[in-house]
Amino acid sequence: MKSIGMTQTTQFDPNGLKFKVFNPRKHQLPKINFRQTNGEDPLSVQEYYENYIFNGKSDTDEVKYVIKYFDNWIGFFSIDLTRLHTKQSELIPQYKVKGKKEGFYQGPTCALLIKKIGIDQNYRCYGIGKYIMLFCSGLVQTINKDKLIKLVIFKTTRSLAEKIYFPKYQFSFTGTSGKLVWAFKRIC
Repeated sequence: MKSIGMTQTTQFDPNGLKFKVFNPRKHQLPKINFRQTNGEDPLSVQEYYENYIFNGKSDTDEVKYVIKYFDNWIGFFSIDLTRLHTKQSELIPQYKVKGKKEGFYQGPTCALLIKKIGIDQNYRCYGIGKYIMLFCSGLVQTINKDKLIKLVIFKTTRSLAEKIYFPKYQFSFTGTSGKLVWAFKRIC
């Protein structure tokens, strides 16, 4: 582990985390390594950071957040609203519509899509993902006055879904084969 002011034995202070909407004119970010410790990048997080965050390019309407821990830039995540249509929604268990006696919701399901999450290798295993998920869930609660957004959803590796997102944060996941899965959590 590099010496950057934090070691695994140092206490992590969540009060030092700041999520800021990314502004390429205002935020000068360093090069950060987002690859897995084995050098792989199955979700193309490193490529995304270099093309759309570090170089400030943008070709979508997604909102990008950068993460600062006290004085260090340590990560990012990007979000967007999406609709899951019939075929996609079939992967996610349907839910009963409140106030209706019969049937289940059949139309498109609105979701907050977390497109990419990147945490500097030196700051992993401190629960930063939990704070990102709490932030996103809180954001949905704030903007979801009409209750149309039903899910928070993101693509992740099967191993992270099984070891972290399901047992720690109660995110279900789809798919029974393959390395990548969709993790999701219903918003009440």
